[in-house]
Amino acid sequence: MSMAPEQSKPATADSATQLKDLQSAAASSDTPSATAKMVCGPEILGSVMQSLNLTKAPHTTSSWHNDLFSCTYELPMGTLVLSVQQSKSDAAAGSYFATLRPTLGRTETLIGLGKSAYGTSEGTVVVVKDDKTLRVDATRLPAVFGSNQQKRADYAYEIASDVLGCWTGSDYGAVPVR
Repeated sequence: MSMAPEQSKPATADSATQLKDLQSAAASSDTPSATAKMVCGPEILGSVMQSLNLTKAPHTTSSWHNDLFSCTYELPMGTLVLSVQQSKSDAAAGSYFATLRPTLGRTETLIGLGKSAYGTSEGTVVVVKDDKTLRVDATRLPAVFGSNQQKRADYAYEIASDVLGCWTGSDYGAVPVR
């Protein structure tokens, strides 16, 4: 995982209020996009299973509220939550992305993911791509886990990268290779 030295300011009540306002102002949709639902789809489930050497698929639950699609993976070692905020435009997604950052405490800019990305040492990665903001929250996993002694911050980065790999097709106009 590549981190730049830039850091965010501590969380404030104002940033949390701004974040809720941005979620409320987002273009409301009755259903999540196919892209958002990919975080709970077979490709990401397969990535989670393979990366953790799981022989049985973990229980997952998903929800859709205020244009935020969330998928919770109940893993043997803890909980992993992936969520996608759908915004009405790329600019609105950028605003949401920027407003979310100070609510997470100390963050560092991450290189190599989407248009922009940041993460925490505790195991959260946030990426903005087009009108979507992906959040991978591995904070409810142990600091080090799995048969390969995975660190949760590195794991969040790995899963975010896998999701972005899936996003290359479908809603983004890529033509499937046959």
